[in-house]
Amino acid sequence: MDQFNIETVPGNHPGLRILKLTGPFTLPEVFDFQATVREGDARVTLIDLSDVPYMDSAALGSVLGFHASCHREGKQYGLVGVSDRIRTLLKVAGVDGLLTTYATLEEGESKSAVA
Repeated sequence: MDQFNIETVPGNHPGLRILKLTGPFTLPEVFDFQATVREGDARVTLIDLSDVPYMDSAALGSVLGFHASCHREGKQYGLVGVSDRIRTLLKVAGVDGLLTTYATLEEGESKSAVA
């Protein structure tokens, strides 16, 4: 799991996409992540982090940028499968209450309203 990968998966509802991230999410991967989240016109994007062992501050910054763009554009997002290590990063950075998180992909899909 040393190689970072982003796979786009259709969600169970129209207007919902899932980005399945695998591997360490660090500075070199930020640009691919930013390009991928800008693609398409999904109203809801779930970012599945269940196979991401850790992320650095640059990766967190790119997630926060996505959070801001969703807020600006009236779209929804959610982080799914956040590990304890990443959850600690969110707490230390003081953004754990700001970012939308779901324990499982199923929870994210059921709680994300696609209009």
